[in-house]
Amino acid sequence: MRALFLGIALFFSVDAYACPMADAAAYQAAKQEVSASDGAKLAFKVDGMSCGDCSTKVTTALKGIDGVKAAAVDYQTGETVVSIDASKTSADALVKAIADLGYTAQKTAAKG
Repeated sequence: MRALFLGIALFFSVDAYACPMADAAAYQAAKQEVSASDGAKLAFKVDGMSCGDCSTKVTTALKGIDGVKAAAVDYQTGETVVSIDASKTSADALVKAIADLGYTAQKTAAKG
């Protein structure tokens, strides 16, 4: 019985053991997509994320906003970069979408 509970616990914690190197590589690829995208580039520091699922939730929320062209989120550092059509959305709208998920976001200077 103990083995069953251990197996179930391990099954549901697989995301917690996701490879940070793979997450970092995925972030770098998404960041290049943001750089290649036309539109205004915005950068944020997002606090409160602890796993790849967190960054996926933030990315999905950002990409669901009309005017967001591309987004890249790194849960390990909190670095978030977004390309937007400034006539359709704003930094404030993105910060609100992130806050609605339970995280805090602060606009930072966009790099590159």
